[in-house]
Amino acid sequence: MRSRPEVVFLDVGDTMVSAHPSWAAVYRAVLAEHGVVIEEEPLRRALLEVFGVPDPALEGPFEASEASSFRRSVGFDTAVLAKLGHPPQPESFYRRLEAAFAERAAWWVYEDVVPAVGALDRAGIRLAVISNWTWSLPELLHMLQLAGHFEAIITSARVGYEKPHPEIFRYALERMGVAPNRAVHVGDSIHADIGGATRAGIAPVLIARGGQTGSHLAQHPDLAETPVIRDLYGLLDILGVDRPAD
Repeated sequence: MRSRPEVVFLDVGDTMVSAHPSWAAVYRAVLAEHGVVIEEEPLRRALLEVFGVPDPALEGPFEASEASSFRRSVGFDTAVLAKLGHPPQPESFYRRLEAAFAERAAWWVYEDVVPAVGALDRAGIRLAVISNWTWSLPELLHMLQLAGHFEAIITSARVGYEKPHPEIFRYALERMGVAPNRAVHVGDSIHADIGGATRAGIAPVLIARGGQTGSHLAQHPDLAETPVIRDLYGLLDILGVDRPAD
């Protein structure tokens, strides 16, 4: 790791928050409301296949508008249903799914997040978000009482590019007025976060709250030296920032 950065960029999903009780569970509840019953494990696998497989064609540029954000979400959700052998649903289903993920009860904020970002702020490190997310991310982070910790909340839907495309990282650097070599980006995706930040000249840190380990990075020789942390306290250790007292 370079000397202490001026700015730390943080991903959102599975970095600071996770769906509660799970991504699949929220989907299942809305599907059941519309008469579609799917077991959780097949649904979990379908979500991973659609959202976890890189598709450069979707990285942008695309229209940065609320309407475009909804259309892209419908495309993803329709692809998940198709994996499970179900046809597209009426617009009311997709609107209800959007509303379900906008509810406070659908999200869990990891317990280390607020103490860790507070410690970074006290250490004089500026903070911003870079996330592949829908138009409503700023509102969601306000509801989760996280928005106040960040100078900028940069969501792909409002930029017209998504990670790992270099343009979303360039936009974030320009928004924060910082050079790439004075920034760090933390995220859970080797492809979107680690690969994207590296190509943008930003030092990456992989957060592996679940099953990912450093061995996954070994499959990418250019990324093999990326630091791996289990929570944001690990980021404090890397940057030489004191952990907050209990």
